[in-house]
Amino acid sequence: MKMNLELAKSLINKAISQAENMGIFCSVVVVDDKGFLVAAYRMDSALIPTLDIARDKAWTAAVFRTPSSEVNKYGDPSKANAGFNTQNWNDRLTTIPGGLPVESAGKVIGSMGVSGGDPGEDVQVCRGALEVLE
Repeated sequence: MKMNLELAKSLINKAISQAENMGIFCSVVVVDDKGFLVAAYRMDSALIPTLDIARDKAWTAAVFRTPSSEVNKYGDPSKANAGFNTQNWNDRLTTIPGGLPVESAGKVIGSMGVSGGDPGEDVQVCRGALEVLE
């Protein structure tokens, strides 16, 4: 299976349904395995910055092949933010929870990012959306 628009739409629709059930307004972004945008959606009433934040979470999860919240393991824990910042990396990197890889047959085919709730809610929406792969 490869990431494509059809799969991205399914993930986004499931995520939006999950967010509505939780009573939160969020943005959802799906990228391919290289971090390139496939699809994005901002719910009505979601704060405007949530779309960029969701994209950053998705990009980070895709290129590191790990949840965005676990990327700090690649950094220097003795430095603030594990040594990651836009001066020594880029403006897409984030360690905020809410970005998860999308896997098929044990291989990362893309990732998704959610922003709008608290970090735990964003992860919950992502996990709920990934159920479409089961």
